[in-house]
Amino acid sequence: MSRRLILLALLAFACLPSHAATKRKKPAAPTAPGAKAATHISSTVGRRNVLIILVDDLNADVGWLGGPSLTPNMDRLAQQGMRFTNAHSPHALGHASRIAIFTGLMPSTSGIYTGDQDWRRSVQLKGRLTLPEFFMGAGYATAAGGSIFESSHYGPASLEHDAVWEARLPGITTPETRHVNGLDLWDWGALEVQDDETADGKTVQWAADYVSQAKGKKLFFLTVALDKPHAPWYAPRAYFEGIAGDALKLPEVKEDDFQDVPDYAKEDFIAADSSHSQIVAGKAWPDAVRAYRACVAFADAQVGKLLEAVEKGPAAKTTVVCLASTRGMALGDKRCWQSGSLWACSTHVPLTIYAPGVTRPDSVSDEPVSTMDLFPTLAELTRQEVPKELDGTSLVPLLLDPKARRLKPAITTMGGAEQASYAVRTVGWSYLRNADGSEELYDRAADPHEWTNVAGSPEQAETKQVLAQFVPKEWHPAERSSQLVGKQGADGAIVFELQTGDKLPANVAPSIAGHGLDVDVEFDVLGSEDGTLISQGDTKNGWALQMVAGQPTATILQDGTATTLATAAPAKGPARLRLFIPGNGTISLGVAGQNQITGRCPFAGGFPVQPAGELSVGEASTALPHSRGFSGTISHLWVTVLP
Repeated sequence: MSRRLILLALLAFACLPSHAATKRKKPAAPTAPGAKAATHISSTVGRRNVLIILVDDLNADVGWLGGPSLTPNMDRLAQQGMRFTNAHSPHALGHASRIAIFTGLMPSTSGIYTGDQDWRRSVQLKGRLTLPEFFMGAGYATAAGGSIFESSHYGPASLEHDAVWEARLPGITTPETRHVNGLDLWDWGALEVQDDETADGKTVQWAADYVSQAKGKKLFFLTVALDKPHAPWYAPRAYFEGIAGDALKLPEVKEDDFQDVPDYAKEDFIAADSSHSQIVAGKAWPDAVRAYRACVAFADAQVGKLLEAVEKGPAAKTTVVCLASTRGMALGDKRCWQSGSLWACSTHVPLTIYAPGVTRPDSVSDEPVSTMDLFPTLAELTRQEVPKELDGTSLVPLLLDPKARRLKPAITTMGGAEQASYAVRTVGWSYLRNADGSEELYDRAADPHEWTNVAGSPEQAETKQVLAQFVPKEWHPAERSSQLVGKQGADGAIVFELQTGDKLPANVAPSIAGHGLDVDVEFDVLGSEDGTLISQGDTKNGWALQMVAGQPTATILQDGTATTLATAAPAKGPARLRLFIPGNGTISLGVAGQNQITGRCPFAGGFPVQPAGELSVGEASTALPHSRGFSGTISHLWVTVLP
């Protein structure tokens, strides 16, 4: 860390209001008087197994954070090790947060910020190890239950990373909305099922069996992802019946809360407020809260079963257990529902770590941390060298000394690219920088609900300026785009060397009007990799090369009419596919060494017009119905624009 950054960090904490220090919780197990705080893991601590329990959309209402949710098992785990009271998600959306957690990189570094981006194709992640790959390379047995890199709501294994798991129980797609609640919103309701009949119940049983059978010298790295309490809020009826009294407590809402919020933020939450208005008008607020907390109680019961399996298993004394949430969840807080904002109701998440021989029972840290910090933390806890390129910072110094300070805020992103907004959180402050440059600043000690925006206060100008220094200055796109330039040959042909994930906007895509094309693709054929290899254009004009039912298929669109040509399926293994549109009224498609077919092209003399849409590689094409991304591996791809 540079001297300037250290000074900025120190100034940020120096700007904390005096009452923040007086209200700061003291660790339950402080360092003994006169004792020197540990700064490294003792040599007596050997390498450990790792269990990560990732709970989807679990907010900070858990019992150990003083909330009304019924979470006795999570509370017990928190008391065994360290609980972080000021932990935040890396992104306001679950998928982007998952990628940040398992890569240790901020969304602004990886370029991943939406729910439908294929993170595996980010040019920023090329050559970087994910967390399970890191442990696999260290000789660990890697295992996973549930949806890890992607939410089960997009379908099982849609954007998963199955190659890094030696043992795997895939996530199970959640049921379709049943409209039990009678509202035109996400659904909730009690189910007449037993725990072991649910997706999470099956996942936990599988993971418990895995832990119970963990024997031998090979250590394990196990990740268990629980779907609940993600919407729809379905859970066995018994959990609904247990929600009463304080567990039904509704969030406090300030009616004029948005009066001092920038217009940019207000616009984003008009729709959110309409959901709140609909729920309130339908007198469904208590029912919605009951349903969410019933799902939390259900998830807690599954955590309890998993902890019991660990405690009774052969690796009880050698397993690091970490419980974290993907993102927060608003239940009407600030008139918002679910998540997707930068306010604490959407970003504040539970995070607890128990590491035998390292953590102290019932220890607490109020320092600002991110779940993105898990990668370097787990690397250090298992005596491995922490990769230097990570954005996350190891939490081991806090685990060793609960009184330690952290010269780094927690940063949450919302949106991405030119529409990226950020929240910067310290012990005493929340600073929000919206994509349009507007700002919010909240005194967290005096205003824990973030109701009073003091960004315009002259007294806080210095605090705001210091915290703004931590907002990322640059966004690294996941796709290569305008920097791609074709190489011109002696004959006038222009060759573009492309790769999976490339996207070229229409204004920088190859100019093909009046020209023919020669497309050469090398890819692996395993038998099930249907999808779009490359496409350019829109529904009116353009072209595409796809795998459809195992067959290479070329499509040319002219004035909204599609002309297709398909050839026989290639043999399994590496294959080379060539699409040739020479501009003489013909089109040919063939697999090298196998077959070639020739057909009539709808035009002669090259493409009549320049397609209006983008060029993309390996992605679903908006120009073609039922198109989807190619899930296989494209090793080389050349597009030659003929002279």
